[in-house]
Amino acid sequence: MVDSPSVTGLVSSIPITFENEDTNEVTNEVTSVEKLSSMKMMMKSYVQGALREKDQGNSLRYNELISLLTKSPSQSEALSPQKLYVWILVLSQSVSLLDKSCASLVDAILRVDWAVRNRSFADAFINFLENLVSAHSVYVVPVLNTLVTGLRYRSQLPRYAVVSRTAVYERNHTALRSVIQLIPTSINSLFVSIVRFLPHKRFSSADQAAYVKNMFEITQYVPVMRKQVLSLIVDHMAQMDAHIQIELDDLEEEVEFDSYNMHFDEDYVSDDSDDEDNEDDDSSSIGSIDSELSSEPMNEGKSQQIEQVQSMVRRLDAMMTLTFRYLAKIAVDEPNICSELYHTLVDTFDRTILKTLKSRYIQFLLFYFCSLDVVVYSDHFLDHLAAHITDPLRPGITRIASAAYISSYVARAKFLEPSRVQRAITMLCVWCEEYIEQHEMGANHPDTAKHDVFYAVMQAIMYIFCFRWRDLVLEDELEVEEEESTVNGAAGSSKKWCRGMRNLPRLIMSRFNPLKVCSPAVVRQFAKLAHHTHFMYVYPLLKKNKDLVISGINADAGPLGSKNMLVTVQTFFPFDPYKLEGSKSFIDGIYFEWISEDDDEDESDESESEDEEEDVSASMMAMSISPSPNSFLQ
Repeated sequence: MVDSPSVTGLVSSIPITFENEDTNEVTNEVTSVEKLSSMKMMMKSYVQGALREKDQGNSLRYNELISLLTKSPSQSEALSPQKLYVWILVLSQSVSLLDKSCASLVDAILRVDWAVRNRSFADAFINFLENLVSAHSVYVVPVLNTLVTGLRYRSQLPRYAVVSRTAVYERNHTALRSVIQLIPTSINSLFVSIVRFLPHKRFSSADQAAYVKNMFEITQYVPVMRKQVLSLIVDHMAQMDAHIQIELDDLEEEVEFDSYNMHFDEDYVSDDSDDEDNEDDDSSSIGSIDSELSSEPMNEGKSQQIEQVQSMVRRLDAMMTLTFRYLAKIAVDEPNICSELYHTLVDTFDRTILKTLKSRYIQFLLFYFCSLDVVVYSDHFLDHLAAHITDPLRPGITRIASAAYISSYVARAKFLEPSRVQRAITMLCVWCEEYIEQHEMGANHPDTAKHDVFYAVMQAIMYIFCFRWRDLVLEDELEVEEEESTVNGAAGSSKKWCRGMRNLPRLIMSRFNPLKVCSPAVVRQFAKLAHHTHFMYVYPLLKKNKDLVISGINADAGPLGSKNMLVTVQTFFPFDPYKLEGSKSFIDGIYFEWISEDDDEDESDESESEDEEEDVSASMMAMSISPSPNSFLQ
């Protein structure tokens, strides 16, 4: 009996023609088509024999083939690209033999770094994948895992790579698209793979950006996954956003964040200061520390913590930029699916963002999307938040957080016309009026625990007034005539206010005493502007409140020691100024900045001091979600 040839001996005798994609030069391994065909038949016979012997209990040649396929290209015994190419062709013709008992061989084939090689090799490998999943459904998941992994960022391509990262991604997309077309039922498995290989939050900006961009690309040819992918990415960013805020709360010094410019439209190359960031190594030199900090020595632990936060902010910025771009592109290219994306964002907002009270930036995706169609999306979002507030069956945290969101949204959404600002303020005031009618008789003093939703809504009303009082004034004569009654301010006032403001003084002066409970910064600015605009005069009540002490309330500093949600929402302004440099261009044009009202009148008897007035104005310019006096991201 003649011994079967070894796999090494077999492949060493194969001369073939193979073209270098970069130089278009033909290698020295040249042979005729007839001889190549003959050698392929020999190799196919070898594969068949190895598999047959394995089934009979002799795995020698089977294991030898696996070993050959898995050798690193840097090893001297490794197959040349040309010979590896022929093996892929042969194995592609033998997929019917690769049942689940050959999983180890299939795994070895899937580990071949195919997408970085020349076009002929990539095409042959994609053909192998197509044949494999068509013949054996058991390999669909391993193939999907391989292709999704190929969409991850690689800090360095191997030296034998002949294409860019972008080309590698495109080839993996081509293969993935083909697999989905052949096996439509694999879509659910694809999403499982996408979740599995989502980069950890401490992976580099390039890793995060490459994955996010590639996931959005998948939705172009697997549109049924659009909602799942968008929700996953938003959830991922929300976790990172909240983690950043937690880290910032632990720091006591201000941190300056450099802008981060990634060339998203070019081949992904990680920024030098953000390369190789991962859960094991996240302490590379990143950004700069505020000049006030650099003048004093900082302990190594805090310095590293600051660097980690700076790095994570850049990652979030990169992902936000790509998501904004995706939403903007959909709005232009596929307006018919905008409604689907909007409801996906709202669902994710309700599930992930609304109740955290820690996210700082992720909510701006919804802010931006609402600006694309104010009549449809913005109005719906306001009604959606109002429904949360007014529903007594919803958890208190949901109702209070919704009040914070509606106030910050109306205050900051530059695209809201005066009529919509007036509609929002009317909606909130009407609810407060009804609440007072039902509960004031039993209220002898402010009770933050019992009436926390009411106080949250009252703070929302005052906050909106501070930012948008100009939009609450009726300018058009027809508007004035349509109002059956108006709120009259102090003597000499020439302003006519919208209907929603009619009973606000009654709410302010009620037994609930919201000026005592709500955020001191908001209350002081409301008092100043209410007097300046001749809307109402509340300084006597503020003075009286200084002597009023109630449980859990400090006259100057606001609630202390209370664990109810109102305490948290007093310092939570979800649409504070957007400071992520790379993505802020999507927000700048639709964002309402604080406009300071110059007041030359002598108010020394009404205000505590000029310094306090300056502090109030600064507070309104940039309310922080952190009660700390330092605003790390502003």
